[in-house]
Amino acid sequence: MIKKVCLSLFLTLVVIVGFSMTNMIQASSNVIYNDEDYERLHAVINHVENVLHYGHLYNPETNLLPDAINTLTGEPAKWEFPNRAKVPYSDLANQQNFLRTLVALSTVTGSDKYLNEAKSIIGEFMLNYQNINGLMYWGGHRAINLDTLEVQSTEADNGPHELKNMLPYYDLMLEVNEEATLKFIRQLWTAHFDWNTADLNRHGSYSTAFDSNVFGQEMIDDIIVMDEFGLPIIPDDSPGKLPFVNAATDLAYAAFTLSAHTGDPAPKAWAEYLMRQYNLASNPNTGMTVYQFKSTLVTKSPEECAIPTYTNSGCGDRVARQFRDFGPIARESNVQWKNTQAVYVDNILMLLEAADKYGIDYFVDWAKQYIEGYLDYTYIRIDGKNMIIPMFNDGTVVYGYITPEAGYYGPSNMRIDYVEMPTTYLLPILRTILMIEEDEDKVKLWTYFREIVDTFGLGDVGPLGGSAPNLNLDTSIDDPFALMTMVELYNATQVDQYLEVARTIGNNIVNEKFHRGFFVASDIMLYSRLDQPETLALLTLDAVIRGIDVNEMPYYLADSGYIHGYLLSDDGVTEDRSYTHRYIYTKTIYDWE
Repeated sequence: MIKKVCLSLFLTLVVIVGFSMTNMIQASSNVIYNDEDYERLHAVINHVENVLHYGHLYNPETNLLPDAINTLTGEPAKWEFPNRAKVPYSDLANQQNFLRTLVALSTVTGSDKYLNEAKSIIGEFMLNYQNINGLMYWGGHRAINLDTLEVQSTEADNGPHELKNMLPYYDLMLEVNEEATLKFIRQLWTAHFDWNTADLNRHGSYSTAFDSNVFGQEMIDDIIVMDEFGLPIIPDDSPGKLPFVNAATDLAYAAFTLSAHTGDPAPKAWAEYLMRQYNLASNPNTGMTVYQFKSTLVTKSPEECAIPTYTNSGCGDRVARQFRDFGPIARESNVQWKNTQAVYVDNILMLLEAADKYGIDYFVDWAKQYIEGYLDYTYIRIDGKNMIIPMFNDGTVVYGYITPEAGYYGPSNMRIDYVEMPTTYLLPILRTILMIEEDEDKVKLWTYFREIVDTFGLGDVGPLGGSAPNLNLDTSIDDPFALMTMVELYNATQVDQYLEVARTIGNNIVNEKFHRGFFVASDIMLYSRLDQPETLALLTLDAVIRGIDVNEMPYYLADSGYIHGYLLSDDGVTEDRSYTHRYIYTKTIYDWE
């Protein structure tokens, strides 16, 4: 009870400090900065100050912050192992949006305080938690124990290195510790990529020796070749090291960063090679792309693989096993109803960022091909909702199929249904449109964008170019991706309606998601997750209102950070293997004792 009272007092203090700070700043655009704009900024400052206060309060011996904070007590979220040990965890890979938020807050306020906080966090981490081989102790299976400040594995005793769509804030890392950052990027490829076979492993070993000349390898031939009908042949020779695109985005983005910083063209060439394999594996008739460009080699015994529920990838392609009625097209690579966020959102955002930042123009063509083809075949509007028709990437529909037996994709007798499209799709669609050069090439995507936006309840964005929108200025949407979409649309067109609806969405976010001094998914959710994108979206809106160039703001790329491993089940007895998003961040204030 004492902690809750202290929390309330601290919030009051932050509001006062935040008000005086924002009053010193004047908007430099022609847009009038109003009271609601101040209130949104106050909420972000409140949240940030509370994260910093309570994050540092738990263990004053470190600058590191927990991945999430209990909004009732101010304590860090904890991972409870099967032996009942409760570990407060800090995983910097899962805090990249908070680091970007800190830098963005300094940009809009003119105060270096938050930038310096971000630098101190990154600086301490890179100084103390980089393996001698260059890999950082972060990612899906490693974290820092905030009680002991020692490295903690959640995947047995020796969890591997894993990054999937986490896309670290390399610009800031390079500014803080150039040597450590460059070593990490080189080792990321050394530990995760096989230079002879193009086998990409989402897991990297902390025992792999550092190779300073890792990108000096001789370029190899493309893995994907075409059959007599011009269709890609997906090799089935990967020894369990499946090239998931969500791991490839991190490798490619790191290599592009390395080339841009050092002037060495080799990392960029290898990143383009890696991304090209996904493009070659795409279906040339539909344009839809793939989640991976290889299937697994069968390495397990016939006895193990005879058990349908044994879903280890060593028994071959898991979709081919469970969806065998569909023939050769039934491969994990070709599935278009699972992992689509990784394929059509995070991957495309990375491609577009690389195109814009590093001059790889044809990535825009690929992004257009992928998302346009995907919407052509899978998008459907049902009962006023944006939905995805489950299918393989040749257009073979899986909707209504009942799985004959259990497998990787679910239990036996499972009926495959439509999948609801999340608002995250708005950003890659819009950013692709904005980066296409010719208007006639934008028409189809804009038509989809116009219908999808309207179906989400935002109103009509109008014809291409934004000349006559009819938006719902009273929308109830409280979504950060819708907010970023409207902000970027306004930034590109300077049409006032886009800014006004962005302000409405921003107000909704504060009203519906700012509770107990923190941004949370909803008012009953217990934890405030540092990697949430709401604060970065709100600050981007604030910057545009002030007339600050969007290019000066940290850019949203992903918020896919997680921890995966073994923990104690809710029954308090059995062992489970799960993710923070499924197990910890789903808890509500009513679950807290």
